Parts: sequence; structure tokens; C-alpha cells
Amino acid sequence: MNVMRSVVLLVAVMAIAGVARGRQGDGSGVTDTTIDLGVESAVGSLSLDGENLGFKLAFEEANAAGGVHGRRFVWADRKRKSAEPADVLDVARRMLDEDRVFALVNFSGPAIGDIAAHARLRKVPLMFPHTALVSSEGERYIFTSFPRFEGEAEMMFRYLATTRGFHRIAVAHDPNAYGLTFRDALRLHASSFKYEVVGEMPIASRTPADVSAELATLAATKPDAIVMALYPEQAQALMAARVRAGWRGRMVSVGPLTDEASLAVPGGGADGTLGFCYYPDPERSQVPGVIRYRAAITRAHPGRRFDRYTLYGYTFGRLVAAGVERAGRTLTREGFIDAMESLTNWDAGGVMPDVSFSATNHHAQRAGFICEMQGGRLVSVTDWIAP
Repeated sequence: MNVMRSVVLLVAVMAIAGVARGRQGDGSGVTDTTIDLGVESAVGSLSLDGENLGFKLAFEEANAAGGVHGRRFVWADRKRKSAEPADVLDVARRMLDEDRVFALVNFSGPAIGDIAAHARLRKVPLMFPHTALVSSEGERYIFTSFPRFEGEAEMMFRYLATTRGFHRIAVAHDPNAYGLTFRDALRLHASSFKYEVVGEMPIASRTPADVSAELATLAATKPDAIVMALYPEQAQALMAARVRAGWRGRMVSVGPLTDEASLAVPGGGADGTLGFCYYPDPERSQVPGVIRYRAAITRAHPGRRFDRYTLYGYTFGRLVAAGVERAGRTLTREGFIDAMESLTNWDAGGVMPDVSFSATNHHAQRAGFICEMQGGRLVSVTDWIAP
């Protein structure tokens, strides 16, 4: 009898807890004390790991301040098996279907289209994927971050031809959708901006040991500049090959590659490299948002190098927390989206122009600036410009 009474009591307690949990949110991802987010574990990637570290840093900062309306951010500890799109998608699907996360955070690469489709189907917010391969236009459950690649490419290639006078341009690219977007844009705008595409070189390996042969092939076409639509490890290999070969032509970084950690090589060999920067110098900028970022990194990870990947994650993580704050204590996914859509002139502290959303605009950042590597740092050569 005592055993039966204990079982009944346990079931009743669990039922009450379940009802209480249901009252606090939409039934998944939110409890009385936590908000469960889908953020990937470290995978050994300079860019991805830095972005996710930045997001987690912002969430940990909110937790240290007492959480948001009494709730702490937590995240599922899931790690992709490889960079293959199927493995990346598998991680996101497990977060959605097994972990029942409140929202997916970050993610990038060719799998992003399928990830967005799964999030949309399950009505789970996908917050600020680090890619411009997916659009938030017409989407309720997707919020996007930096300028679209198509607009960036048009603006950058116009600048190279009309301002810098480059008329022979080659491109080294990853053979996935990201790299092909810039390769195809380079072809598309050639006649309008009056330059010639003199060479194209796909680099398939994400971690190439030596791309001297690929660099030699491109250099043989005598380009004024080589555009790099690559991932950090690929770009580092190409920049190192350039130094070894003594090739003095201009290198051009596009997309989220543009960061000192991805481009710098010993001895100043990267100086003169042009790029489209999304964010100020994370090491030297004195704008309030970057100062706050450096202080946060130093407290949590003393000695870690400052870079634009962690700056990105930290800033957009703060933006997620601002939406949760605005949504109030009765937190649901739909209420969170409504709260995000009501944000107006959110102060990014100079990291990017202030952010406003609406029911028809889920895109945070449209502007960046053209920059040039000088003394091992990327220095702005234009003001904020929107493609």
C-alpha cells in the first residue's frame, strides 16, 4: 500500500510539474528556470568555434547577471561528426526533435537551407546563421545577420574595377554554394564593370596542407587580383603559398572570411589584402560594443586572441538575449518572435549600425565597409556602406 501511495504521489508531482512547465512556455525549450538553445559544440574550426564561443559568452554573461526574467540559458552539447552537410543537418535535427530546443543559434554552410526548412516546419526560431546563403525575406522563424553575398559581391567587384583599376581578376573558391556564389557573381558583373575573369580555381579540401600548385596556376594568368571565396584554413594555405612564391599581386577577401586571424601571415605578407569587413577591428577599435566584447573575452578566456568571429557571436548573442528580455516572463517562441520584431534601433555599440526589426524585416545588418590589411590589421578605407 505504501509503495502504491508513493507511486501515485510521484505521478501527481510529475503531472503538476508538467502543467507548470507548460504554463511557462510552449511546451518545449523553456522551463521555470531555463531556456534551452541549440548551439553546437566545438569542432576544431577557427570560424565556427569562435562564433559559437561568442554566442555562449553572451549567454553566460546574461546568466551571471541573474538570467533573463529568472531563467538561465543552457544549450545542448552536440557535436557534428564532420563538416559534410548531412552530418551538420543531423545535429540540427537532433536538437529540434530530441532536445526540443527553444531556438537554433548560428549554424552555417551548405546545409543551412535544409536546416532552415526543418526549423520552419517545426516553428522553431533559427537565429542568426553565420551565412548569407539563406534569406529571412518572407520568413517568420528565421532572423539573419550580415549582408547578403550577392549584394556584397556586386559592390566589391565594382570597387575593384572602378576605384582600384583592376581589370584582370581571378578567383580561388570552395566548390560549395558559398564559393560558387562569388565565382558566379564575378562572371556576372565582368561586362558591366569592364574587367576580365582570367582564372578560376576550386579548392576542395577544407584543410589543405599546401596549395602552391593552385596559386601558381592562378598567378600564371597574370591577374591584378585574386579573390578568395574560401574558408579560413583554405585562405591561410593560399596566403602562405603566395608568400613562398613571392607573388605580389593583390589578394581580396570576401564573405565572412575577412578577419586578421584568417588572413595574416608572418612578416606582413598579407599587407595590401582588400576585403569587405562586417565589424570593426576587434583588437583596437574603441567603440563601446567592442570595448565591452574585449572585457567579456578577457574575463572568461584570458589570453585568447580577439577576432571578428567571437565578436560576431557575442554581439548577436546579446541581441538574442535582448529579444528574450523584451518577450517577458511568459516566454513562448511566438512571443519571442513578436518581441524581436518590435526591437527598434537596438544599440549595437558601434559593432554594426543599430538594429531594427519588423514583421516584414528579420535582417539585422545590411552595411559593412571596405578594408585593407595594413601592418597586420584590417583598416577601413570607406565608411559604412550598404550593398
